Amino acid sequence: MAEIKDINAPISVLLLGSDTELGRALQSYYQNDYDFAWHLVPGHKVIGLLLELQSQPDALAAYDAVIDAYSLRHITQNDYNEFSQHLASLMSSENYPLHYMLSGVQVFSGDKDSSYLETDVADAKGKIAKTLIEMENMVARDERHVVLRTGWLFSGHRDDFVCNTIDLMKRGEPLLFNDGSVGCPTPVTDVARVLLSIVKQRYYGAQNAGIYHYCCSEEVSWIGLVEAILTTSSQFEPKANVALERIVDGAAAEGALMAGRRQSLSCRKIFNHFGIKQRSWRPVLRTLIKEYFQGKG
Repeated sequence: MAEIKDINAPISVLLLGSDTELGRALQSYYQNDYDFAWHLVPGHKVIGLLLELQSQPDALAAYDAVIDAYSLRHITQNDYNEFSQHLASLMSSENYPLHYMLSGVQVFSGDKDSSYLETDVADAKGKIAKTLIEMENMVARDERHVVLRTGWLFSGHRDDFVCNTIDLMKRGEPLLFNDGSVGCPTPVTDVARVLLSIVKQRYYGAQNAGIYHYCCSEEVSWIGLVEAILTTSSQFEPKANVALERIVDGAAAEGALMAGRRQSLSCRKIFNHFGIKQRSWRPVLRTLIKEYFQGKG
């Protein structure tokens, strides 16, 4: 007889990469919500845990979901292949729970003139992108699992693009961003909102699975994103105005404001299947920059 699920019990989630920007965002999104029981695995302990679970596969029954917040941060590391091999072995177990992989728009070449659909072939040629594509394919082979691709992620913490840009500006160093690619910046907090909504809906009976796209609304170039960062920063740091003038003049001279690859994602499918709507990235960016200067200025 199948075990009856207690719908009042918290959703037991094994979070791989709990110390990454995405991992922390997932944990903190529902700070006062008891719907989730988190089992946290920081990056340096992930491979060890997978080895342990391989020797005790029955322990997988304790989890309702596994979230991979590890791959996007650690895919460049030498031991990532070891991670993928151990995960593949575990996923073949009949006890393996629903799996949620966080991936990104970098699996696409950017040669398409419009936003990428979930049905488009992941065609990026770089080594890192190919490794990410291989992991996506491994997860997607089981029709129960979910791959969530996201846009240009930012968190306002550690060494992300927003913080690096502000730090360079404060030191008076040149901001040399010649990449005219167009995409959709997306805060990790918004990715957390979206993924946890999917996890909840599927826990309570939704059957939709497979590959989904989510990014914030409004495309912008990399240079346009730098302009947005500096414009808000100018309220707190006079040097931002000087840096902003240089960026605008340089971009106009090179004609790079809207030229380059398109790295944006169509989000119609995730709305149709889960009712999840896109949000704007600009209010979150302004809030993060304000917090940055209040805490570090």
